[in-house]
Amino acid sequence: MELAVKVGKQNRLKFISAYTLLALSCSSVAYADFVKDSETSLNFRNFYLERDFDSAQPDIGSWSQAAGIKFSSGYTETPLQVGLDLTANYALRLSDRNEERPDTVLPFEDGKQVNHYHKLGATLKLKYQDSELRIGELMPRTPVAFIDDSRQLVTTYAGVALETKAIDNLKLSLGRITHINARNDDSFEKLSLFAPNGPRFESDGLNYLGLDYNFTPSVTGAYWYGQLEDIYQQHYLNAAYNTTIGESKVKFDARYFNNSEAGDAYYGNIDSQTFGIQANLNNGPHTITAGVQKNKGDSPFPTLAGYAPQPFLHTWSLLGFIKPEELTYHILYSYDFKALGVPGLRATARYLHGSDIARAGFKDNEETETNFILGYTVPQGTFKGLGLEWRYIDTTTKYGAGNTPGTDFVENRIITTYTYKF
Repeated sequence: MELAVKVGKQNRLKFISAYTLLALSCSSVAYADFVKDSETSLNFRNFYLERDFDSAQPDIGSWSQAAGIKFSSGYTETPLQVGLDLTANYALRLSDRNEERPDTVLPFEDGKQVNHYHKLGATLKLKYQDSELRIGELMPRTPVAFIDDSRQLVTTYAGVALETKAIDNLKLSLGRITHINARNDDSFEKLSLFAPNGPRFESDGLNYLGLDYNFTPSVTGAYWYGQLEDIYQQHYLNAAYNTTIGESKVKFDARYFNNSEAGDAYYGNIDSQTFGIQANLNNGPHTITAGVQKNKGDSPFPTLAGYAPQPFLHTWSLLGFIKPEELTYHILYSYDFKALGVPGLRATARYLHGSDIARAGFKDNEETETNFILGYTVPQGTFKGLGLEWRYIDTTTKYGAGNTPGTDFVENRIITTYTYKF
């Protein structure tokens, strides 16, 4: 049973599960811990983006301010514990610069970016011992679906998710996701495949199963399966090993995805495999990460419509590096300035190079991306938790449509965040 609330200029439907209303009818005996253990926070985010293209293509970008409130209850003192999460977020465009061009940050309607938009969400939580069922708005961070907080308002989902740790060393995840509320949208829509140049076919839902297991304190593994009904199915395998060499912490991580069509195959055959291996070394303030990823098959790696990210790919970034047959090398270096007496300040540089992209007649097709991130979080005092970040992104792509040159661009993001907890 679902409650549909009409919002937005086009009266699109927002899905908020009516089951969440059940939590409001808790008995007075059970109510105490529901309130006493609750947490409420106010979140503020100022987001500026400017993307400058090297070609004649016009630049895009926007500047906006967001404010949000999140209430997360405790659980009732009942055999089946009940809890409730509520979220409300609002964003306001602060400048009309580039408003006539979409930038995937703010909704775009009637030929321009909207002046403001909002998102509402509610989640019913049912907990029994080591198991929890969540119904309503979901914020998954899994190999089959992941939130996106890289822009202004966060991409969320709607559905049902069960997680249990009833078996030692094993986390079992089951769920069904039916809708997505994209970062640049103010309503929930049914799931589909990201295919910007093709028609939109909608799926009834994404079903998934996840197994995360700790073999030893140093060795972990995972298997996940996701099926976007009538579009694609996805298998994910992961193995990781953590160790210490001298004063350095080292992690080796291998990942494999296998994607193919499912059911009625609305988008036709899907043929995509991805192999990735990565090593991470941390020594004091220094962190170095390096790896290689290879795509196999005739299709790009499938992702969900609504700009849903896939950070379980080692190379996930602005360009994605998910093209057919692409071979990508990547390296990252990060430094924590706490070692120099400036706690809260961190700098990160990352470089990715993709080649061997499958395109008829263009065997030398390649793309690169360079990232530099400088971030500071106030560690103490009156403004403790205030975050400032500058993100610089430089991309190159050898070929665009046909045999035309690729669309190169430089992007700058400036983000200010602050959270106040009651």
